[in-house]
Amino acid sequence: MGKGFGAPPQNEADALGPKHDFVDKLDVWGKIQILMRTRNRSGFTLIELLIVIVIIGILVSMSIAGFGWWAETQDKKTAQSQVEALQLALEQYKSELGGFPKTDLLANSDDEEARAILLFRCLTGFLDRFGEDVDVDRRGKSFLPNKDNFVLGSREEGDLRLVTLSLEQMRGAQAPEVFLVDPWNNPYVYEFPRRDGHKGFLLFSKGPDGQASEFDSELTQTPKKEDMDIDNFPPSEPGKW
Repeated sequence: MGKGFGAPPQNEADALGPKHDFVDKLDVWGKIQILMRTRNRSGFTLIELLIVIVIIGILVSMSIAGFGWWAETQDKKTAQSQVEALQLALEQYKSELGGFPKTDLLANSDDEEARAILLFRCLTGFLDRFGEDVDVDRRGKSFLPNKDNFVLGSREEGDLRLVTLSLEQMRGAQAPEVFLVDPWNNPYVYEFPRRDGHKGFLLFSKGPDGQASEFDSELTQTPKKEDMDIDNFPPSEPGKW
């Protein structure tokens, strides 16, 4: 019987998964060391040296690939957890302040970064949900969950720059021109009300490729999911597939 979804592992290697297999292959290095000690007395032939060099090259490539796989997996987990945290923050914001931050009142509401800046400023209390400035002495609590777990970015002369805000900046009268960025250094996409006609807010990461479909008018049917939308977080956005 083939291995289906949810099927138990057939052996210990299956149970430990591809990462265990990757580590097992690194044991080849131990065999190389034994070979080198054995051959030190009589010397290596040219062919033996070439074989050792090829094996070392393979091991280095495997190490790089293994690290890349691990890093990509961590980035995806981070994006998922951050989107979920922001979704909860927005629901709490609505519960306490009467509605979600509105992006349709922005002069440049088509600009994703402008909407992302509005999201940050509203969740941190610099603006009310209509985009109006809030005086320092009237500023409420920050709804941004564990802000230290988020990365902030700003746009300077066309280039994205990662920034860190001091406590004075967070409490200052001037709202910072920053936005929340995902693990691939792209701003989280936020919109309310949604121009595609769906209820609630739009919030997602474009994923590793930094690309996604954009629906700027009301949808009458479910749109086709393009290849660039496959790696979005959550995968249902922006077309509610």
